[in-house]
Amino acid sequence: MAEIQRADVATRRRALLAAAAIAVAGWAAFFVLQDWLAGLHIADPVETRHALEDAMIWGSWAACLPVVSLAAWMWMYGGRIVRAGRYPAPDSRVVRDTPVLHGDAARLRGTLLRVLAVFLGLFSAGTLIAVYRLVTRLEG
Repeated sequence: MAEIQRADVATRRRALLAAAAIAVAGWAAFFVLQDWLAGLHIADPVETRHALEDAMIWGSWAACLPVVSLAAWMWMYGGRIVRAGRYPAPDSRVVRDTPVLHGDAARLRGTLLRVLAVFLGLFSAGTLIAVYRLVTRLEG
C-alpha cells in the first residue's frame, strides 16, 4: 500500500479563508476600478492618458509581484523536494490526502516545480518589460 500524507485541517481552513479574502478583494477592486474609470470621462484627455499609463504600470507590478513571490516559493520548495528525494517535502502540510513519492519520481516533481518557477519569473519580467515599452512608445 502506498504511503499517504494526511491532510492538515488547519492548513486547509487557512487556504480557504485566503481564497475567500482574495475573491472579496478582487470584487471590491472591480467596483473601485469602475468608479475610477467613470471619473476619467470628465478629465482632460492628457490627464486621462497619463492616468491610464500610470494605471498600466502600477497594475502590471501589482499583477507580477504575487506571481514572482509564488515563483520564488516554488523554486525553494522544489529544491527541498530534490534534496530530500521526497514529495511532498518533509515537514510540509498538505490540504488534501497526498500520495508520497520517493526517489527519482519525487526529484522529477521538484525539478518540474523549479522549471515552472523559472517560466513564471521570465513571464513576469517579460510582462513588465512589455508594459514599459508600450508606455514609452505611447509617450513618444
